[in-house]
Amino acid sequence: MKIAILGGTGSIAEGFALRWAAKHDILVCSREIDRAVKAAEEYKDVLSDKGLLCCGMTGCENETAIGDADIVLLSVPYQGILQMLKNLVPCFKEQIVISLVVPMKKNKWFEYTPPRQGSAALEIREILPKGVKVVSAFHNVSARKLAQPELSLDYDVVVCSDDEDAKKTVMELTREIKNLRPLDGGGLSSSYMSESLTPFLINLAIRNGLSDLGVKFL
Repeated sequence: MKIAILGGTGSIAEGFALRWAAKHDILVCSREIDRAVKAAEEYKDVLSDKGLLCCGMTGCENETAIGDADIVLLSVPYQGILQMLKNLVPCFKEQIVISLVVPMKKNKWFEYTPPRQGSAALEIREILPKGVKVVSAFHNVSARKLAQPELSLDYDVVVCSDDEDAKKTVMELTREIKNLRPLDGGGLSSSYMSESLTPFLINLAIRNGLSDLGVKFL
């Protein structure tokens, strides 16, 4: 498959690009083509240095990548993703869109601040064309550990969507990342529960001097 990563030059985007490159064509996306191309070359160098396979890694502008992609991963902060998607609506057709977006703000501590729709995933679905299949996942995976493809990640990933086939596809992609376990979280209306765990885990880490917290259900 062709996977476009919007916000492809960010920290968590790197991890997904490195982890999925062995089996999929990765389109590293940015509004600035030079940044996208540079990031793609750097990711390829990392894979080469580690002796890992790379099907394909290309730096692209957002518009070009979305049109070519089977799957679009949104790794852009909430504050920037909504206007970006509104500008890009004509580029979408019937792709699977994976949202790991979390609406939150920091006062003394981080707080979950959902929109009127109830979650970022539901708001994103409202913006995108009807044929696009929105899936919510990967909110609570450590960006630092994800970017080290030799590491095994002993986390669970809750996957929510109203489209069962799209959900199954994202669960398969989750299994491709070493030791991640996908769990069916139900419909997209349940996304707020996994989104809201992100600020909770950040606050928990700060209070207890921890890092790289994730979720594991036992």
